[in-house]
Amino acid sequence: MSRSHSRWVAVLLLTSACATTPRPAPENASGEGSGEAVALNVRSVPDSRSRHFLTPPELMKRIESSPVQYLIQDLESLKGVAPEQLVDVVWPHGPEPLDVPVVARSADGSRIVRPAKFNPEAMALIHQAEVHYRAERYAEAEKLYAQALEKEPGNYLAALNLGDAALFSGDPKTALTRYERAARINPDDHRSYFYRGTALVHLDRMAEARDMYARALTLRPEHPYVTHALDQNADTLGIRLQPRVLRPRALARVEGKGVSVHVDPASPWFAYGLCKALWLGEESHREEMTGERDYHPTNIEELECLGLLGAVYARFQEEGKPKDPALERFMRIVEDGHGKELILYEVLARQAPHVVLTLDPEARERLHQYVLRYVMPLEGEGDPGNISL
Repeated sequence: MSRSHSRWVAVLLLTSACATTPRPAPENASGEGSGEAVALNVRSVPDSRSRHFLTPPELMKRIESSPVQYLIQDLESLKGVAPEQLVDVVWPHGPEPLDVPVVARSADGSRIVRPAKFNPEAMALIHQAEVHYRAERYAEAEKLYAQALEKEPGNYLAALNLGDAALFSGDPKTALTRYERAARINPDDHRSYFYRGTALVHLDRMAEARDMYARALTLRPEHPYVTHALDQNADTLGIRLQPRVLRPRALARVEGKGVSVHVDPASPWFAYGLCKALWLGEESHREEMTGERDYHPTNIEELECLGLLGAVYARFQEEGKPKDPALERFMRIVEDGHGKELILYEVLARQAPHVVLTLDPEARERLHQYVLRYVMPLEGEGDPGNISL
């Protein structure tokens, strides 16, 4: 699989610096590599399937009656895994994202993600332009990008880079128009949205810039370059970038002949850990919920296990136990009807970097609204530590 980016670009936004995402590397943009399976290493099980999510008592009953050996161990028994590293162990990052993803339709009509392919002659012109670009000879680079676009009008890289040439030459209005052309060529890559956000900030159109940045994060959730730029320019944009909500405090994994659950038994994450252990240990439960006996990470697994976490946390609050700020946010988001978007944004997109591209437009828009409301809300929309939903 190709590794994507060859350089970083720093853009001066008014009086503060805002880093763009790295430009796609022309040498890695041939289209060879990962193929269409890159978005499918996390299974999305249709909601139409009839299923019953376990309640906490039902979960305990199945664990206690199972022939599988479940071993409960204290979280501190984990060797070499610090608490802040658990998110990467419980929800590990999947394959490297494609440098330039495009969405196509399979024979059955479903959306699949493939690497873009470009005309070799156009790419040769882009390579020549890059030499001038790196030397800040933007006028010379612009001519070659334009020639590449004439050679291949559907060349997304040439369209993006032509916009960059205008932006770095001090013409954000022209850059915005060129980025919009790039977005029409490939509406499924996050960079054209992020670059438009940058141009819009230069044009002092902050509300539109915020929306473009949110759309970039919709297509590539938690993208580090985008979130870093937003964090650095929060005051300029009038936003409050929020920390992630879900930070797991339990780990289930197959060990020996059984399944071990590393967790604090007094934590509501105990239910989450047991649920994950059940999914690992019980073929019958996986078949009941997904129709498959083999284990694959699925959206249904996370919906059930995080639902159990919420149910136990709610019970803890009824008993007067201390509040957990992160779980308070989790509960408010779920109660507001955006639980699926939270799981998609913070869990599934880690394991399948292009999973959002397989969604229909309505589901994408729901995720976009989630990002605006819970990831980068406007300053003054509730308490940063206790968002009012």
